[in-house]
Amino acid sequence: MPAAERPPPRDLADEAMLARAHQRFAADHRRPVSSGKGGALPNLVVIGGLKCGTTSLHHYLSLHPEIAMSRPKELNFFVAELNNSLGPGWYASHFDPAAKVRGETSPHYTARPRLEGVAGRMHQLIPGARLIYAVRDPIERLLSHYLHNVGGGYESRSLDEVLAEPSSAYVDRGRYAYQLEPYLATYGADSVAVVTQDELRQEREATMRRLYSFLGVGSGFTSPEFEREWETGSAKGRGGFRVMDRAVRLPGLRALDRGFDRLPESLRWRVERIVHDPDGGEARKPVLSEAQREQLTAIFAPDVERLSELTGQAFGWLGGA
Repeated sequence: MPAAERPPPRDLADEAMLARAHQRFAADHRRPVSSGKGGALPNLVVIGGLKCGTTSLHHYLSLHPEIAMSRPKELNFFVAELNNSLGPGWYASHFDPAAKVRGETSPHYTARPRLEGVAGRMHQLIPGARLIYAVRDPIERLLSHYLHNVGGGYESRSLDEVLAEPSSAYVDRGRYAYQLEPYLATYGADSVAVVTQDELRQEREATMRRLYSFLGVGSGFTSPEFEREWETGSAKGRGGFRVMDRAVRLPGLRALDRGFDRLPESLRWRVERIVHDPDGGEARKPVLSEAQREQLTAIFAPDVERLSELTGQAFGWLGGA
């Protein structure tokens, strides 16, 4: 079989993450959802990437009075292996029909080659949607992804073992041009905005104004809650996060996991401060050897160059300008 047609190698950590995403909606899969529940299909989808600030971005978007973001955040409807079988009625039931912009955020929408066909399914159902893709330095993303998986109990391998597999999900999810190409082919460049995590952190108000303008809502909106940054703190490397992340996977607590996004804002932020300690700074990431960094730079550099070509944006990653 030609290399391009070979299925990707199994990635047990990624499969464990997907299993948890499926468990969040296990009750819906057991109980048919009526297509007559109301709602409306979305016209905004944040398609990823994983560990690129999508939780904060989802929150900042939801603050705008003309935008209603889904609760829960990750519906994963266009992933055949997750919730696509629940049907468009189930999907529409999560959105406010009165909102000018209705959106959701699902980083598993950019998980090729393990999850294929997402862009096509999305375009078939919501061809007029606007898409936002959040990205960051791919090496830093990989390390954050690894740290998250270790803390959540999805990953038992050492970093050396992980890096020995150049076709892992850790690598593939950071190949942003590769992930983005199907969306550009179906939606066109004018319907896709790419934003970096550095922009969201260092130029938050200007970046949100750009995105609000892209979405056709009032771009002058601002909020004191722009100061909050979600799921970034040092607690991910400590026991509290590990206990919480694993506990909510137990059958009796899955509703809490799924229902976190439905909590009142003040209560959600209290839980966030306990679980992720956003005031504690970034969690300490594994240190790469010079050889490992060179290996990853060689893997990611062609994709970063391609991403610049596709978007017309310069990315100062991997030692570039």
